[in-house]
Amino acid sequence: MTLQDGGWWRVEVDCPAHGADYSYLLGDSDQPLPDPRSRWQPHGVHGPSRTYDHAAFRWTDGAFAGRELTGGVVYALHVGAFTSEGTFDAAIDKLDHLTALGIDAVELRPVNVEHGPLHYTACWYTPHPTYGGPDGLKRFVDACHARGIAVVLDLHYDHVEASSPRLGPYLADVVNTWGHTLALDGPHADGIRSFIVDNVMMWLRDYHADGVRLDAAHTLIDRQAMRLLEELTTQVETLSARLGRPLSLIAGSDRVGARLITPRSAPGDLAALWEPDDALDRNYRAEFGTLEQLFTILRQRFADVGGTDRPLAALSPGMLRLGATLLMTAPSTPVMQMGEEWAARPPGETGAHWPAHEARALSSLDWSELEKREHSDMFDLYRRLIAMRRAHPDLSQPTLRRSDVWHGASFLAIRRGCCVVVTNLRRTPQRVNLHGTARSVLVATEPGLALVHDSADLPGESAAVVGCARFDR
Repeated sequence: MTLQDGGWWRVEVDCPAHGADYSYLLGDSDQPLPDPRSRWQPHGVHGPSRTYDHAAFRWTDGAFAGRELTGGVVYALHVGAFTSEGTFDAAIDKLDHLTALGIDAVELRPVNVEHGPLHYTACWYTPHPTYGGPDGLKRFVDACHARGIAVVLDLHYDHVEASSPRLGPYLADVVNTWGHTLALDGPHADGIRSFIVDNVMMWLRDYHADGVRLDAAHTLIDRQAMRLLEELTTQVETLSARLGRPLSLIAGSDRVGARLITPRSAPGDLAALWEPDDALDRNYRAEFGTLEQLFTILRQRFADVGGTDRPLAALSPGMLRLGATLLMTAPSTPVMQMGEEWAARPPGETGAHWPAHEARALSSLDWSELEKREHSDMFDLYRRLIAMRRAHPDLSQPTLRRSDVWHGASFLAIRRGCCVVVTNLRRTPQRVNLHGTARSVLVATEPGLALVHDSADLPGESAAVVGCARFDR
């Protein structure tokens, strides 16, 4: 290869555009290395790369106009644990379940090739071969679009192994929780920035993804005048205009305040930011005025399950239904974890790339649980809640400060437009003031709810959504 302007090395090779295996040798080493921009790694992270022609795939989603994600319902899944097979094609067979549930978008946890127990990013440009490789992901996206479901891809630019010989010159002398931090403003900044920007654009353009979520965006430390996130936003907006369909760029972070999730004020501002998975600290909650009450109560009541994806073992069935109601009516874009819609038992380790079929089967969701009454009832509640969001725009309005919250020691009420979401957190019945004239019950999690003019008599550990009029506050 010969050195070109800007530090790029280049060589022209006569080989097929699709299906030819190749590797690199660096210096005097005789160890073959895969292409850092490899589109196809059929033999895993350390095997040879294979040329892949994106134009060879035949898409059928030309009629899909895209989906605006803001205020919709997102379903997050790990391909490796969603089914016992752990593949894109097996996940396609479950899409009718998601259609019946009423979700708007699927968020795929990282699908690119990773390695090691911490899931270090190894190949950012290729879907994992055990999942089905590039064609498998395209079949999945195509099938989602046929059902009107958008697809968001989780991208982890923070999971970088410090000793990686492929990214060594591009790493800053800073570590984060998951690995090393990229030197976005270092001597090789142009290379690593283009590496990331091109990667984001590839998923949106060549895989027809409707959005990408940047994990731990706060670790993308950048002091250049044109910040990486700003550059990405501009590029995504340009591609969206060219394709004629909405595209979303979403930042995930555990260091987030109101400044980052209020409406955009100018072109280039970050389009959206989803809530962190970690517990919300006091400074975070203090920025949101009366909604601090909501976060305080939930944090105290659900403190024991903050570190789990699915709090089935820690909460009673009534509290699970109450939590589902709050999730589906909160002023946000709710993200459901796979299996949450039927209170599935927590599978084994999720997100890993399973070494054997047996380990994968033992660690996947148990879909037979849906045949049991307690699980099918939970699924029906989620289905009714999502349908209610669609029927009442006040409940799908994601603007944080357009809500009024009041609470006592064991109850919580949230006004959402003409609706009041009211909850009883104790085990015995309780009357809660609605501060408005009750008109109708849209959803109730337990039988026995009674409306008394401007109040609701709630059974223990229950929630309801009540349509009201003539509010007094």
